[in-house]
Amino acid sequence: MFCTVRLELEFPFASSLKDKRQTLRSVKDRLRRKNVSIVESNHQDLWQRATIELALAATSLRAAEEKREEVRRALLNYEELAILEWREEFVKL
Repeated sequence: MFCTVRLELEFPFASSLKDKRQTLRSVKDRLRRKNVSIVESNHQDLWQRATIELALAATSLRAAEEKREEVRRALLNYEELAILEWREEFVKL
């Protein structure tokens, strides 16, 4: 079972691309420790917006949902960012 998530993020406190990239690097590092693949896919040149895409694998739908929820909780702990949009898809192979 695979889960993909596409997120539109806002960085309301970022005053430069450097601020945004620092926060985004922290998010990526934290999620990679949870065995989640992550990439910034859009808005690389905007300092208060980002689109990131996540992918995670699990042995069952329940395990994928639990891991996805873990990711959601980790992202909600960041005061430096706001989730504007969350789109997810589960794929069974």
